[in-house]
Amino acid sequence: MTSPKRLLALAALPIVFLAGCGNDDSKASKSSSGSSDASASSNASSPSSSSGLSAPATKGNLDDVKVDTKDAAKPTVSIAKDKLPFGTSSTKPKILTQGSGKTVGGDSYVKADFVMVNGTTGKTLGSTFGEDVQPFNMSSDSNLPGIITTLKGQKVGTKLVVSLPPKDAFGAAGAPQMGVGANDNLVLYMEIKKVEPAHLPCSTPSNDPNLPKVTVPTGKGKEAKLTFPAGKKAPSELTCSVLKQGDGAVVKAGQSISATYTGQVWNGKVFDSTEKHKDGGKPTDFVIGKGQVITGWDRALVGQKVGSRVLIVVPPSDGYGAQGNAQAGIKGTDTLTFVVDINSSK
Repeated sequence: MTSPKRLLALAALPIVFLAGCGNDDSKASKSSSGSSDASASSNASSPSSSSGLSAPATKGNLDDVKVDTKDAAKPTVSIAKDKLPFGTSSTKPKILTQGSGKTVGGDSYVKADFVMVNGTTGKTLGSTFGEDVQPFNMSSDSNLPGIITTLKGQKVGTKLVVSLPPKDAFGAAGAPQMGVGANDNLVLYMEIKKVEPAHLPCSTPSNDPNLPKVTVPTGKGKEAKLTFPAGKKAPSELTCSVLKQGDGAVVKAGQSISATYTGQVWNGKVFDSTEKHKDGGKPTDFVIGKGQVITGWDRALVGQKVGSRVLIVVPPSDGYGAQGNAQAGIKGTDTLTFVVDINSSK
């Protein structure tokens, strides 16, 4: 059985590029039931070793980075060979189109498309355009510092290029799986698509005819039974409903909570539950609101009271993404339903 934590191949990688790095379970010690972090890039180049620079390049000019958006669905980024290796001494953004939508806050969830290029070699490392990109948590330590710094305060609709020196990207370790050496600068073209609030109000009535009916046997950790509404499609957006209101403390981002849960594919099989765990159904502990569980859990459970029972319906973009989770038998198109009992927080 799995636990409700994220599959992180490398904690320093931004969510949208994890799968492009060859995510494997041997490195995923934080494994998951409610989660996955990546949208794989079909355009990613083959992994290569470090480029071998003795020191980072620092004199790059973003005017030398060319973005071709003639095919809006497949933009490309290029740097002239005579400008390589390319790099800047600090994170440098260049706004190409100023958006006018919602502003990205420090605790927002952001959906954005990226093209990532190695500034030393000029090779494209990956692109999320055409993928079902998962939102990433601006307050999570799992994202590259330079991306967080760049996005904060930007508006939806903004298109920009940004240069990230190693210290604001993968650091001294680099990312060999992606072909990024310790001294390689990254160049990204980014389009900010959507900003979502950190906390999702669970305002959907528990008797909503579009949601499953839930019964939970008496006893700690017992598996919930979900009866799905006949002929109803799963919600396309993250949805949650409070089935039982607790009277304990309000759960805050960054706290560790203890919970029992059942996870089931919409109109499909139960893929995980605390009842099935080898410890006999004991609650599972995890940090909430910091990107250590799937986005759907982070947004739905922060703000709830201890003692509450919550039904969460999670579309792929807020769960495992387009790659699904083969280990749990979850396809990239599966909508997931969870019944979560919050037992305690600290």
